[in-house]
Formats: sequence, structure tokens, C-alpha cells
Amino acid sequence: MRLIMIMLTALCCGLACGGCALLGRGAADRSAPDHFSLAREGVPACTIVTSENPTPAARLAALELQFHVLKISGAELPIRTDKESVSGPRVLVGDSAAARALGYQGTDFAPQEYLIAFRPDTLILLGRDWEDTPAHRAELGRPMNCGDTLAGTRQRLDYWKTVGIPERSVGEIELPGVYDDQGTCYATYDFIERFCDVRWYGPNETGILLPSRKSLSVKRVEVRRSPALKYRDALWAGNWPFMQGQWGPATRQEVSLFWRRLRLGGEKWAGNHTFHPKTIQAMFTNPEYQAQGPGRGTQLCYSNPKLAEEVAQMARDFFDGKKDAPEGWKAVGDYFAIVPDDNSKFCQCDRCKALLDSGKDRWTGQFSSGTVSNYFFSFVNAVAREVRKTHPDKYIATLAYWNYALPPRGFEIEPNVSVAPCLHTCMYALHPEIRDNDMKLYNEWRRTAKAPMFLWNYYHHPMEPAVIDKFKCFPNVMPHETARSMRRFIDDGIRGIFICGEQDMLEGYMIAKLWDDPAQDVDELLDEFFQRYFGAAGNPMKKFYLQLEEIASNPKNYRKPCYRRNGIDWKNVAWSQLGTAKRMKQLGAWMREAEARAQTEQEKRRVGLWRDALWKWMEEGRAEYLSHPGNRN
Repeated sequence: MRLIMIMLTALCCGLACGGCALLGRGAADRSAPDHFSLAREGVPACTIVTSENPTPAARLAALELQFHVLKISGAELPIRTDKESVSGPRVLVGDSAAARALGYQGTDFAPQEYLIAFRPDTLILLGRDWEDTPAHRAELGRPMNCGDTLAGTRQRLDYWKTVGIPERSVGEIELPGVYDDQGTCYATYDFIERFCDVRWYGPNETGILLPSRKSLSVKRVEVRRSPALKYRDALWAGNWPFMQGQWGPATRQEVSLFWRRLRLGGEKWAGNHTFHPKTIQAMFTNPEYQAQGPGRGTQLCYSNPKLAEEVAQMARDFFDGKKDAPEGWKAVGDYFAIVPDDNSKFCQCDRCKALLDSGKDRWTGQFSSGTVSNYFFSFVNAVAREVRKTHPDKYIATLAYWNYALPPRGFEIEPNVSVAPCLHTCMYALHPEIRDNDMKLYNEWRRTAKAPMFLWNYYHHPMEPAVIDKFKCFPNVMPHETARSMRRFIDDGIRGIFICGEQDMLEGYMIAKLWDDPAQDVDELLDEFFQRYFGAAGNPMKKFYLQLEEIASNPKNYRKPCYRRNGIDWKNVAWSQLGTAKRMKQLGAWMREAEARAQTEQEKRRVGLWRDALWKWMEEGRAEYLSHPGNRN
């Protein structure tokens, strides 16, 4: 169902987004009022109620609801526990005796599922949450991101200091882990965003948009849903120039809170390089396991049956909770990863060489091919078969990457192997040959893989080579192409996506929104952003951004010699074929118009941040290009 937002005078109501069930008035008391009031003329109209010992998710959700209502209306909703006497309307946040008395408890919900429900004088915000128990604290796991262990993904912060009201500080709280169940947070963030009209475009005050009204009332529309994509790993930290500059200064604590607000994280999954010098030297000291040839110390003999048995036992010990994966490994939840080191110095023993030779004709001419697929997936299968004997409900996770990107030929992948093809999504709008090669291998895996399938999506070009080689690239803005890709992946049943790299702040925000609900309209999201974020400067800023997209996403703008069959010469294409004199003149005119139109201090600051992050970067890049003799266009 397509997202519909209806704005009413003096109140904001939210309707359910795609993928959710509308419970509607038929599920509620028909005698109840049409609206639920949170604040009236700057005075609290209800009380937030949690359990006496709330989950980390419920504790954070209660604070977030209290903070946002305070910022919108000036009314400070009191927070009480269900052990205290509370009169008048209530907002029940998380599992509690009060919620159970109405027939709701967190354990009745599927992972990541949540509820926004209305009852007489009561609003319920509830979902399945991670419980703070010794057993849960003891869970083993080494995730992909955000911390070396699961415990490391549960950052601590001083909430009130982080949101800019340090005088209210009562010390630190522990956030729900990025990959922990936190349905109550999802319910609360959905409510704040869709019903109270709040937007989180960035982690700091500059990126947060809140309405201002003394009275805050919401229409009673009930929602029960969960995010469309179950694993959503794009934990942007603002480390790359565009996002960092567009956000402006942000603390680590603000960024951690921002991840939760965008509902990033989700299901536990991991798949990255596991056999590398650190783990090989620590775990696999048996001389029989070492690669023969130049890969010794960085690769192992993946045809050795004893090595497969030993790795299978490591997986069993992990799944049984006996022993965590070694430092530098990736394993979490139901997934134990196996991925070789990031080089092609594979073992040259007779067995290995025979398997490697069997893939010599599978080179595609692109980065992603299948020359090593038979070799590597033979090893993955050997481990998976052993693990399935004792743990049929667990998975060996692996990547389909580089020279083992294609499925193996001559044998099927085991049913408990969860594959994540590595796709160059950032190239799809501008390089048809890379896109077509990716889609071929992607569809082959969809036909052959039987376990849940994940993706590793590259968004690292052209910024990664620009950072490494110290040049200014042309911004690779492509929100519409990104939306098409994400919708396709979700429609195809992909379980989760890991983003490698960082986009600009707006495309990053849009990815998070589409992962939650792929039915959202990209143009509506863009219109809303530019109108609300830049205000009076919105129109020229939108024209500036969309022209960046038009230039960067047009394959006709990538010509030889900068265009190559398997890549792009990013350094030379930036200012010879993309950021030409004519285009830079028009882009500069729109940026100057935006600066002239900006009225409020906030509008001026936002335009200034984008000017410095994008336009100044482009001016410097073109000037550097023109400083070299012979470079003119």
C-alpha cells in the first residue's frame, strides 16, 4: 500500500505505510474519540507508562517520545511505571502489566513486528524486545558492524546531553543493541515520525525537523507491521566527505541515536572475510592446512577435508554457545561466516589446483566472475554438510565475490549455505556492462540458492578511489536508480542488505526509508525534503541536486577513454566529461540562488553545509583539473 500522509490544521495524523496491517476503528472501541491528545496548550494531556523494569528499547522509546513532544509543544509528558497510580489518558510504552491487562504482550509479536493501537484513553506502542537477562547477555556473536561483539553494539550515552538538554541529565543509559529485538522502539519511532510529523534527516539538531504547536493531537489509526527488509546494515558514521559535510559536526552519541531512529540494524547476520592472516595465525597452525605457494599465511588449503571438519566444529561450538568465533571472524545469530582472504594467492597443491583449473573458462571480463567458484564453494559445501548433520536449522554464510561471484558449476550449493552476492549498485545507472553482469550472477544465485539470501551492495565508487588517490570526484548522486534497485531486491525476497560505502545524506536517508517501506514514492520523499529542509531555498537546491543526478546517472556522459568495459577512470571523467564548464556554470547559479533565497538562520546553515560539502568540493576538483596543462573543456 502506498504511503499517504494527510496534514490537518492544528494536528498531524499518520496513516499506515506499505507492508502494514490497518486494524482501524473496527479493532478499537467505537465509542472512543476520533483523536488522542498528547498536549493541550503546552500542558501534558497524557502520561507515559512503562513497566517497573522496562527493556532497554522501552526505556529509550519512552525518553524519545517525551523529548519529541516536549520539543514540539513545550509539554513535558511525565513517565511513570505500571506500579504507580496513574489517572487520565496513558501512553503504554513496551511490555507492562497495563498492556497485558488489555491483551497485549511483546512475546506475542514476531521479531521486528510492532503495534500502534488505540483504546479508550490509551495509546499502545509495543513490539517484541530484547530482554536484559543473563542468558541474553551471554549470547555469543561477532557482527558485521557497530562493534566487535554483540555487547559492543549496545552503546551507552547520556540521553539528555545527547539531545541537547544537558541540564536534565540523569546519567547514561544503554541503548538497545543495533541487532537486538526492539519492536517497541520501532513502534515509537513510527508514531513520532508519521503521526507527529517529525523527520530525522541527520543525527544532529540541524538534521531534525519538528513542527511547532502548543496542542498535539493524533488521529486514531492503528498499525501492526514490520520493516520490509529484515537485515538493514547501513550504519553510516559520516566518515566520508559528502555525508560528513552535509550533516555538519555530529558526536558519536548522536550518530548512535540516529541509527535507531532510522530503524537500521535488524536481524542478526554476518558475512565477511574470515580467513585472513590474523585468524590463520591464531587458529589454523596445523602445517597441513597451510596454502602451498605464495598464499601461505593468507590463504589455506581449502581442499583439505580435515580443515573442513575443524571449521565445522568451530561453527557447532558457536551455535551451541560453547565458544565464540575468534577475534576477526564474523558469526552471529543463526549464521556462521566463511570467506577467504581478499587475494587470489590460493593453494597450489594438486587437489586445489585441479579445482582451480576447472574454473579457468569462467572469466567474464568483469570484476565479478567465477574462476574460483568451484574451488571455494566446494569447501563451503563441505563445511555446510557437516554442520547440517547436527544443526539443520543453522546456516553457513558466505559472499559471492570477485572471482567466486558466480554459482559453482557441476554441483549444487548446499541448502544451508546463505549466500550474499556482492553487487556494484553504485554503477548501475552509468555502466550497463557491469550492471548486466551483476544481474546475471544475481539471478543465477536466486535460482540456485535455497537458504535466505542477503546482498553486499557497493556504494564506494567514486568516493573510495577519490579518497585513496587524493582527488575530488564528481558526486555520484542517483536516488531514482537506487530506489529501483532496492525495490527489486525486496520484491525478489532478499532477506537483508549490507551497504559498503556512504552516499550523500539524502540518498542515505532514502535508502533507509525504502528498506522500511519500498512502496514509498521517491519523488514525494524528494519534494518533502527540499521543501521542508531548505524552506525558501528549496527550489534551487532541488534543481541543483537533480541536475547532479541527471549528470552522474547518464551513461552517455561516460565515454572512452574514461569508460572501460570493466570500470571507469573516475579521476579523469569527473571534470572532462561530467563537471564541464557549461554544467558547472548552471550548477553554480542554482547554488548562488539558494544562498540568496535562504531566510532563516537554519535555512542559511543548511544551504551552507551543502555548499561546502558538495559545491565547494566540485569547484576545487575542477580547479585542480584545469591546473594541469592541456586540460580544458
